[in-house]
Amino acid sequence: MLYKADSRFNPKQIFLGHGQFLGARNETLDSQPRAFKLDVRKTMTVQFYKNNTKTLETSVALNGNMLKYSGCAPSDKFSIILHGWIQSCSDEWALALIDRLSFYRKGCVICIDYSTVASSSYMRLYSNFEQITKAIASIIIGLIQYGFDPSRGYMFGFSFGGQLASAVGRFLQPHFILQNIDTCDMAGPGFDPIAVDHSKAGKNVQCFHSSRDKGTLIHSCHRNIMFGSCGLSQPSVASQLHLGSHGLCVDIYINTFDYPFYALKSPPSECTSFTTAAKIPNDYYTVGYEEHFNKQVIGKIYVPTSLHYPYNLSRKELKLLAT
Repeated sequence: MLYKADSRFNPKQIFLGHGQFLGARNETLDSQPRAFKLDVRKTMTVQFYKNNTKTLETSVALNGNMLKYSGCAPSDKFSIILHGWIQSCSDEWALALIDRLSFYRKGCVICIDYSTVASSSYMRLYSNFEQITKAIASIIIGLIQYGFDPSRGYMFGFSFGGQLASAVGRFLQPHFILQNIDTCDMAGPGFDPIAVDHSKAGKNVQCFHSSRDKGTLIHSCHRNIMFGSCGLSQPSVASQLHLGSHGLCVDIYINTFDYPFYALKSPPSECTSFTTAAKIPNDYYTVGYEEHFNKQVIGKIYVPTSLHYPYNLSRKELKLLAT
């Protein structure tokens, strides 16, 4: 059953009130040729999954009748997945994450597909960043209108999708605050070096970092989890050249659901940082998806990774590394 929101609520007012949400961003977005701009809402689809089964695929213009067929109820937890450049909701990692979220988190899993614009040049995708952000925000506002609770919401974004997750979360505020946002190697090209406080995107924001070339160097989330060598490269790139350190991030993140990825108690000496390292509460503290966020663990967390799948270190290997 779907519930109507307060009739006084007008989502258009929210968009008008957030007209400056990208004001601090690089002005190159506004200076892109009009040929790069398009009505992305008409090209996007929203895919609903319940119990790891796709129940509905529809356009961005959601309504109550459509949602009834999704199998998702307003009382459900809901998860939103945002893909990156030259990707879609049909990518292997997206389907694997849908599977893991369906098993561990349960509830409604929603993948928002903007692959039509993401399938061409990065410049074209980047020039439509604001439009895509507003379209995704409108989807979430629509869900909230029908009774979904943002305090039961989780959003994940990989690469360009990580930047979108942060922008969407900030766009929704102060009216709505998503409970948990995780990003994986949030894109750097086009976005760095502009300082953005990604911790403002949601109540609990975790950002996982894995590469120096494609990932952002802005580490302003509540937690910044540095995979492999200081979050800049992964040993397993030697055996996974097709993924690179950037692409490995999402594979490692998905593996954290089933395998323990242990944090080092102290930052490695070679990982110089101007931000505070988190206080790791025990010798075998693990990272990954965390529904019940421990606010005592805030800052940078260093997590060594291994050469081969599933890319984690055993307790024995961690102990040897720390000595």
